[in-house]
Amino acid sequence: MPELAGGRSLRILVIDDEEAARRAVAAGVREAGYEVAEAADGPAGLEAAVRGGPDLVVLDLRLPGLDGERVLERLRRVSSVPVIVVSAKREEDDRVAALDLGADDYLVKPFTVRELLARIRAVLRRSEAESTTSVSIADVTVDMPARTASRGGARVPLTAQEFAVLECLVRHRGRIVTRAMLEEAMHPGEPVPPPDLVTNIVDVIVLRLRKKLGHDLITTRRGQGFIIDGT
Repeated sequence: MPELAGGRSLRILVIDDEEAARRAVAAGVREAGYEVAEAADGPAGLEAAVRGGPDLVVLDLRLPGLDGERVLERLRRVSSVPVIVVSAKREEDDRVAALDLGADDYLVKPFTVRELLARIRAVLRRSEAESTTSVSIADVTVDMPARTASRGGARVPLTAQEFAVLECLVRHRGRIVTRAMLEEAMHPGEPVPPPDLVTNIVDVIVLRLRKKLGHDLITTRRGQGFIIDGT
């Protein structure tokens, strides 16, 4: 049975609005020993992908509420979870576009569950080889799977929103992260507010993180956003 160290079964999230297809995939993946969660539209799928902690996402492109491309684009702003796109779109341009948005693999419908399982195993192997379970920046260590942070070896308690902002900044370290991106990290699946409507909650959270983890960790780029540029 596929599982992680510690005995937890690997979790697969299947996002597809076609109920029969989604249930068939879910049943086959579950029979192979994985835990399975399902979502039938874009917003629910994005929420489950960000908050549900899946180890891999199987994502259809044609979804109500928020199409698969936008789900993938927004998910990649806050998460590096492996994503296999499944779609009836067969053109090379469609595959290239999905891969450019951050998909790890692309499987054309119709396909067999056996082939999907082979793709899942391959992507998970690559992800495990490439993944970093923790990131250290100066004296701060962020453990992504455990959703914890420490400074100088001492655990630092963070709220869910504080960790969401920190994780987004760490995953994009070396690059500027806008306030809108951080708002979305705190409230995945909700509409992105226009720039002039973004509240000051991001600034409040960043201030708290600086107090807890050091004032030099997060740099403000006036008019652009925030950046963690340490390594």
